[in-house]
Amino acid sequence: MDNKKYILDKITNSKVSNDPWKHLIIKDFLPLSFYKGVKEETERYVNKKEIQEAKNKGVRAYHVSINKSVGVFPHTTEEPYLSEYYNILLDKDIENAIKEKVFLEGYHKNTPSVDMYGTFDVMTSGFTYDEVHPDHENKMITMIHYLANQEDDETLGTLLYSPHKHGSKQSVTKDILASAPYIPNCVLFFAPCWKENHISNHSMMHNSKTTVFRRTIQNFYLRKKSDWTKPQKGRLKV
Repeated sequence: MDNKKYILDKITNSKVSNDPWKHLIIKDFLPLSFYKGVKEETERYVNKKEIQEAKNKGVRAYHVSINKSVGVFPHTTEEPYLSEYYNILLDKDIENAIKEKVFLEGYHKNTPSVDMYGTFDVMTSGFTYDEVHPDHENKMITMIHYLANQEDDETLGTLLYSPHKHGSKQSVTKDILASAPYIPNCVLFFAPCWKENHISNHSMMHNSKTTVFRRTIQNFYLRKKSDWTKPQKGRLKV
């Protein structure tokens, strides 16, 4: 089975959850050898001096892997696994299969995405995102791919909150209802939603005493072309 077919089958055969709001969690999202290749290619960013020096300092660092509309894409020779990874994610069969699972009927408009933005994201212990939020309105689909090590703290997955009230009225640390498991090769998909009683409220934090780095790939199918390559305030770009 080729990699695209494997991934398409995983999406198609996975069950959607509506607790506390509509999302999809897929374990073993990539074939094992493919996953190992992607993880190895991203690990070089973790090994950079500025990230190693940020251990236990509550730092969030990132590397922009793709911003399709402005020509940012993994190099096919230097990062062959990431290049194939993004070519598969950009395939319309894959995009449509994800939409079929996570779009809210009667709310999300089913039009093709026009851009993709994705980063390799690293958090060091002590980092807490400053708000509960449903995600930016330009994001058609949010995808969080966990690149955990086997011994990592499983509680470091994305945190999910009540869809019945605005994120600003919820505490990042006190109002958690559920979380995605932070385990190797697990993916969380959802379609950002602002509809009453369906708000895709989520957040993240890293307060683990046993895991040094929280590693994820964060991908977004976008509704309009966007250049998000400029350094982000409060984050370390590598």
